[in-house]
Parts: sequence; structure tokens; C-alpha cells
Amino acid sequence: MNKNPLISVLLPLYNEPISLAKQAIDSILNQTFSHLEVILLLDNPKNTELINLIQDYEGKDNRVITHINSSNKGLPETLNAGIHKAKGKYIARMDGDDISAPTRIEKQLKFLLEHPHIDLVGSNAYAINEEGELIGEYHKLSSDFSQKMMLRHITINLIHPTWLGKIELFKNCLYRNFTHCEDYDFMMRAYALGYHFYNLQENLFYVRIQQKSLRSVSRKYAYEQYINTIRVQKQYKTFKRKKLKVYPELPELSYDAIDKEKYQSTIADLNSLREAFFQKQILKIISISIRISQKDSRPLIFRLKVLVLSSILSFMEKIKLIK
Repeated sequence: MNKNPLISVLLPLYNEPISLAKQAIDSILNQTFSHLEVILLLDNPKNTELINLIQDYEGKDNRVITHINSSNKGLPETLNAGIHKAKGKYIARMDGDDISAPTRIEKQLKFLLEHPHIDLVGSNAYAINEEGELIGEYHKLSSDFSQKMMLRHITINLIHPTWLGKIELFKNCLYRNFTHCEDYDFMMRAYALGYHFYNLQENLFYVRIQQKSLRSVSRKYAYEQYINTIRVQKQYKTFKRKKLKVYPELPELSYDAIDKEKYQSTIADLNSLREAFFQKQILKIISISIRISQKDSRPLIFRLKVLVLSSILSFMEKIKLIK
């Protein structure tokens, strides 16, 4: 097997600050594994600063390919454009304001080459704020079994921008316009098609948490993510229960404005809850949880389910009941 295959890195951009976009791009171009093509995908043709930036990179490094959408297409269609352009044997994901550790691609590729039955691998990550300061860590489950149990019962367990996988998987699944839930929908359909996943237990990535700005998609669209998570699960159950040969079409996506307002009222508290978890402040966690439950218990119940199932699976992995 070729020990130095070409890897296509998909890096979508929209309105990221130039300084953060540079950090993201440089972190990929400066990888210890260098046989890359870096596809910079701009979904905002009106952002002249980012256009100039990515074209400058393209002019300086022959590994860089740029693609500028003619209009705002959204993340799924933008990523699909990158998949269609990709020439590598593997595709890696990256986001425009995050940072990849220098050895990320090298270590993920090494794992896939040594475990050919695995189709997609992610990694654990540090959480950093707008200034790049460390604020916490994300520890995800490792085994294929754990990934699939989380997918089936709760949500996605692999951090989307840490993905590196076989190009066949990406081309066979592609992304659908499942608003702000496209990664979960992608992985659930990949699961249904029989693909296998793994997560490296090493922090090879830095996820930037937007604490001060509503620019964060997770703040703006938390309700849509929650509702669409339920829809993704229903589609998978329908596919399995009816033994369908073709996956169900994308459902009609509509939202209740009043219900959304109720759910979104918890977002500030949820961000505080995440910070309290990072800092392991038990009393603060309890206090914030009570405050959230008084507004809308659904996001709290969802996180509790994630905590319980992931704790059980983590224990099973530690005693090697599952690998």
C-alpha cells in the first residue's frame, strides 16, 4: 500500500477574521505530512478580504486550490463542491477558525493505514477561546462500537473538523442540507451503509469556542440542531425498520418560532455550563443546571443522556469489553 498517499483537505470559509483564517490555513500547510492538496472553499463571494487571502495562498503554494461560490450556498453544498474537486485517496476536514496540531494528519493517516477496516477517524481536541487561550479539552469515545451506539441513541461523537477518511466514504455519502446537523446526518447514513469509525485518544486539534460573539453557529442555531438531531434519528430508524434499499429523502425542515424562543433562552446558561464542566466546578454545574431546567429542560435532558451513555461506553472501553 502506498505509504504516502495524497490527502485532500477541505477548508470552508465564510466570514472568519483574517488572523484566524491564516492560523487555520497555516496549521494545515505546516503539517509534518506534506503530500496534501488544500482546497480553500469560500462561501461568501462578497468577502473581498478572504478572496484576496486565499488567492494569495494559491499563488504562493502549489498545493492550494481555491473555490469561490457564486452565491452563499451553505456548508453542505460547499463541502460537496470540495469533495467533487478532491483528487486524494483520503479527505480531511478543517474549519476556518480552528487549528490542527502539526502531527495531526500524519498520525491519523498512520492509524488508517494500519487499520484498513476503519473508514473515518477523528481525534480528541483542546478547546481555545477567541485569543487562542486554552479553556478546556474534548475527550471523545474511541471504538467503532461506541461511535455507533452514540449515533443511534444520542448524537455524533466525532468532532467534525477533525475527520480524516477514505474518499469513497465521502463520495458515497456526500452532505445533505440538513440545517446545522449535516455532520450527524452524514455519519448516520455512513453507519447505515456499513462504514466504520474510530477516534484517536490524543489531542490533535484546537477547537475555537466563540465565547464573546454570537458569530458562533452553535449559539445561533442550537434549536435547529436539537430538532434536526431528532429528525436524523427518525430517518435512520425508518431506514432500518422498513429495510429500505434507498435512504429516506431529506425531510421538510420547518421550525416553531415560539418553541425556538423558549429553547434559545437557555443558550447563555448552556455556555456557562460548558465552562463549568471544563473547570470541574461541581456546585456551579448544579446551580446552572437548575436555572436551565426552569427555562427549558430539553437541552439539559439531552446533555444528561450524552453524559450517561458516554460514561457507560467509556467504562466498557477502559475494561476492554469493547475495542
